[in-house]
Amino acid sequence: MEILDKIKDVAKFAGERANDAYETTKLKSRIHSENKEISKDLERIGVIFFKKIKSGEISADEELQAIIDRIDVHNQNIIELREALVSLANE
Repeated sequence: MEILDKIKDVAKFAGERANDAYETTKLKSRIHSENKEISKDLERIGVIFFKKIKSGEISADEELQAIIDRIDVHNQNIIELREALVSLANE
């Protein structure tokens, strides 16, 4: 009987540990989901400010203007790369 009691205790302990691991994973997943939502909202804020700055509705400080200038360079690079793709397709 003592062996059966030990087996029950080990099984109970293993079950509790598995439940704890499950709950931990569930909470970490929720934290990750919340962080994703924050990132999406921060991106939306950035897009709004970008559009307002580009339209002249608001002005940008030096730091923001430097980022906008980099975005403009990237957008120009994309245009040139797309033109290169069209040229390749027409050959």
